[in-house]
Amino acid sequence: MHWAALLVLLFLGGACCEQQVDSFEYKIAIVGNPSDPDMRYDSSQMQALKNLGFNTLQLNIAWGARPADEPLNLEDIFYVEGIGDPEKVAERLANIKKRAQIAKKWGFRTLFHFGAPRVDSLYKILTPELIDIATEKNSIQKQEIVDKYVDLLKRLKAEVPELDDIEIYTFDQEAWVGNEFGNGPTDRDIPLAERIPGFLKMLTDTWREVSPDGMVWWEPWEISAGQIYAMIPSLPTENFGLFLHSNIAEVQLSRPVDVWFKNTVRLCAEREIPVVGEIFMASATEEVAPLTCIAAPRLVAEELDAVGRVPRIAGVKEYFGMVPDRYDPNLLMAAAKMRNLDVSIEETLQKLAEPYGGAASKEVLAAWEASAIGLSVFPWDATWRFRNLPANVSGIEVFHKWDVAHIEGAVAPSPSWKSTRRSLFMTTESESLDPWFFEDIELRCATSSEWLLKAIRHYKNALEQVKVEPYSVYLNENKEQLSVLEQMVTAIRCYCREANLTYLMRKHVEAGNQIPQDLIRRFEAIMQIDMANQKKGYAENVYGNPTAEEMLESFQADPTGWVATNFVYR
Repeated sequence: MHWAALLVLLFLGGACCEQQVDSFEYKIAIVGNPSDPDMRYDSSQMQALKNLGFNTLQLNIAWGARPADEPLNLEDIFYVEGIGDPEKVAERLANIKKRAQIAKKWGFRTLFHFGAPRVDSLYKILTPELIDIATEKNSIQKQEIVDKYVDLLKRLKAEVPELDDIEIYTFDQEAWVGNEFGNGPTDRDIPLAERIPGFLKMLTDTWREVSPDGMVWWEPWEISAGQIYAMIPSLPTENFGLFLHSNIAEVQLSRPVDVWFKNTVRLCAEREIPVVGEIFMASATEEVAPLTCIAAPRLVAEELDAVGRVPRIAGVKEYFGMVPDRYDPNLLMAAAKMRNLDVSIEETLQKLAEPYGGAASKEVLAAWEASAIGLSVFPWDATWRFRNLPANVSGIEVFHKWDVAHIEGAVAPSPSWKSTRRSLFMTTESESLDPWFFEDIELRCATSSEWLLKAIRHYKNALEQVKVEPYSVYLNENKEQLSVLEQMVTAIRCYCREANLTYLMRKHVEAGNQIPQDLIRRFEAIMQIDMANQKKGYAENVYGNPTAEEMLESFQADPTGWVATNFVYR
């Protein structure tokens, strides 16, 4: 028996004689994820999804980096003169058609995700001036743009008759809408709330015409809370719904459901517009990408509890993607909660750990809990740029730079980044930060590191007793990937502490005083931690930055000169 089927039966076994009532109408999966675009759509994947309880499949990964050349726009699967390579466009369409046919054969509802209106090379032109030019060319106020999408939607249903639903991003996913405060002559002066609903109504009317039982799902990503509230009274109410990140700023494993999410669901419910919440259900998430095997099933359960207990919520959707036929305790926890929100988290965790047997199961449970705490206390809310943490999106590497003290907060010139997201992220601009900001990050990273190291120790203990696949392989991968993550967390801790101590020492130098020996001692102590961290062997010095060992020698040779030129606050 497939491991997923076996374990689903295990943790549902106690309720086998009770009627099982699904907690959600829509349970939406994505096969493959940006870190592992494994989109086989074979019987192994499809059966695993059935076992786990999903009923809808998003047919493309739809991620900005375009993993495996996945489509982001309708123009990626239908050739429009001057956009893309016709052969690649045809190949992508063939893939979507094949996936839709397989998904329908297995009884899944099907969904294609795209951004509109398309803006060419969006991720290369995220400056207000260039955005104004691009959005003027592709303004949804222009009839030729509206007509293009009417035609493309009709072509979509004709080419992929097995397709039920569509998901639309009007911002991001190579899509953007003109700024009323910008300089595009067609869109300036006209609020977004007066432009986007009409565009969505056109798309919905068109899709309902060709797919009467289909749904148009809108993802109001990048739009401010106020703009979304203002649009709700004008949105379509038939064959239409919303997909929402589980808070206004992001999908975050340990921070699901904020006041905006609850407000939006409630306001949509007043007009009978269904809402689906997006969460992370698998061991691969955007936060820890490119790592794919970090288990914290308690956090997945808490996500589902938080979203599922919002009144009138219609469903849940995986945000990053999954490889369903691989052993994944996070997915198994999601399956239990999707079937019945009232199942006990503690009892389900115990069931999930049973296959490890005896003392090993206790070690695995302890590792899962330590991982959950380590992930929860990390300062994900400091800046969006702590996403993809091991991939160094923040600009802080294990072999970090030394010249400035800065953590970037700016991301995009979109409405929500310039307004509401400040409520979830401490910094959303490129701004000078206070030493207390760096201290907060340092101390939370220290706590996170402590718990991640505990999880690693518990996995090592479990591996002494577990030798059977897939459990032994997964435990070892988890241990190794937690080690990579912990090294990055410690690097951020060291960077912030070193920056603050340099700041303190520089104040004494600027006042014409000697640097106190206590500050020198503290600085040398954190540099020793940094040196040991850089020697763990999980990261390479890709950019050739000076090592902590080299910089400590430089500091000790000339402390006064060193603090004058390093970690300057920017």
